[in-house]
Amino acid sequence: MDLNNVLGFPILTWSIFLPTLGAILIWLFVRNDNLVRWAALLVSVATFLLTLLLWVYFDNSTAHMQFEELHPWIASFNVNYRLGVDGISMPFIILTSLLTVICIVSAWNCIQTRVKEYMLAFLIMETTLIGVFAALDAILFYFFWEAMLIPMYLIIGIWGGKNRVYATIKFFL
Repeated sequence: MDLNNVLGFPILTWSIFLPTLGAILIWLFVRNDNLVRWAALLVSVATFLLTLLLWVYFDNSTAHMQFEELHPWIASFNVNYRLGVDGISMPFIILTSLLTVICIVSAWNCIQTRVKEYMLAFLIMETTLIGVFAALDAILFYFFWEAMLIPMYLIIGIWGGKNRVYATIKFFL
């Protein structure tokens, strides 16, 4: 049973952009570091629960793409906002959302500087990673892949370990 057909609910779009929506709201309205942590955790848990619907409604009896969404994006170049999952990408999406929750919880006490920026970077990275796993258009995939590099670069460069500058240069190259 496909959730898109049952409720008319674009589960992949919501799974992708819920972390970004949460990041924007945190950026605009939350000032206290402790509240930032709780808000980021709430958004990441909500995203994880939303992605669990993919597993619940996934039909293992078919090899076809499921939860497909198709909208014209750049029509003159035949570039579409096309999403879907199969038996390989669906677990990766769920794992990405679970690992985001784990990363936010594990950073609870060890990240003491620029807490807000760290949490926002992780939520934006969650958006881009889920987008990478759900994209069915090559240009859309490339967009999410390249966008994923930005928060990853910042996370490594600002909150990385002792050799973070060296690591960011290697990551960039």
